[in-house]
Amino acid sequence: MLSQQIRSSGSLLDSLDSIRNWRAALLLLGTFVAMALVFAVGGMLARFSFALFALFALFAYVVLFYGANAAGMMIMDEARGYPSRPMMAAVMTSLATSHRLILVFLLLGVAYLAGFLVLALVLFVCKIPFLGPVLYAVVFPVSVVIAGIAMFALPTVVFPLSAPSVWNGATTMQCVSQLVAIVRRRLLLVLLLMIGVTFIAGLVAFLIGAILFSGTAVTALLSVPILGGGMGGMGMGMGMEDMMGGGVMGMAMGMGAAGGHMVGAAIGGGILFAIAFTLPGLVYLRGACTVYLRAIDGLDMAAEQAAVDAKIAAARDKARAMQAQAQQAASRPAPAPAPVHAPMGFPPAAPAAAPVAPPFAAPAQPVPPVQAVPPVRPPVAPDPLATVGMAAVRPLPVATPPVAAPVAAPPTTAPLMCPSCSAPVAANDMFCGECGHKLI
Repeated sequence: MLSQQIRSSGSLLDSLDSIRNWRAALLLLGTFVAMALVFAVGGMLARFSFALFALFALFAYVVLFYGANAAGMMIMDEARGYPSRPMMAAVMTSLATSHRLILVFLLLGVAYLAGFLVLALVLFVCKIPFLGPVLYAVVFPVSVVIAGIAMFALPTVVFPLSAPSVWNGATTMQCVSQLVAIVRRRLLLVLLLMIGVTFIAGLVAFLIGAILFSGTAVTALLSVPILGGGMGGMGMGMGMEDMMGGGVMGMAMGMGAAGGHMVGAAIGGGILFAIAFTLPGLVYLRGACTVYLRAIDGLDMAAEQAAVDAKIAAARDKARAMQAQAQQAASRPAPAPAPVHAPMGFPPAAPAAAPVAPPFAAPAQPVPPVQAVPPVRPPVAPDPLATVGMAAVRPLPVATPPVAAPVAAPPTTAPLMCPSCSAPVAANDMFCGECGHKLI
């Protein structure tokens, strides 16, 4: 079946007919020239501000992106058997729909990143002791095959066939579903056909280059002796040091120093080489369109689109369910702390009793104040000189003062109580306050 499909794909040689589509060639050539001019202006502004150079470089790539897609849409019309649309219509359609290609690449990038994360998670599971090596014996060959197919599909299916899908009018999700279907069912066929397209475009580029370089050598050998010194720089590269060092301005200065003939040769040669190497690009675009149309031929694109939509919806529902579970877990109140059990052998501590207010007590009998006791002075010995007159003075004996006796504390009287009910009473009470008994 594969051989039959390959034999029926002999229309790859029809991609050579794209060389005769002069409108698509002119549009692609104008795209390259516009990109080169924007780059040149950015190069002249680079000496003033690198930000301006980066802005102009980005704008140059934007011009290349939309211009190449417009030329591809004209080539797709031809590959489908219709006449190519006008250039302005192709440019307007490219400006309106080419952004889908960027979205396709972003979605596929997210899918590849998710696949790498899943593979990393599975490899982490394989770190489980005892079970990990057994599981890795199955994971390793399966992951090698899946990762190899995914990485090999990038240069053979994703990059060359994404743009033809958009040129054919597919939306972003339709383009993704078509690429998935091609990878699942026609990967080997697309691989072999894209190798053939690359070989044909490379062969065309080699032939055109050989023709141009050989013609340049012959023309230069005849121009130098006939036109004189003005063509002397052609054999030495037109002052390449000035051109490489100064960008566009250096190129202009180098050509001006070489003479007017050299300037004419540079301008004409640049246009010729730009046109010449536009043709292999047209051949490659036509071949990619042919491979795309051959790959989707016979595939149920509606079923593939429904399958992709179902998988995306399932992934979206799962993400919503996980988000709902996370919100529910966040709104759930925190559980009460578990009671702390007492260690074995020790009874649990009893709760502390609340303080109880003391009962009301009757006032006690007032104690009479303690009277102050005057200090006791020690006795004074009589002066011997007062009785002996002028007798001979002899040393007086030092009298030791007697130790004062400790003052006894006044006796405390017992509190007075009623003889009838034994309730405390005062000394000046005439009746008992509890039972009314007469005290005096």
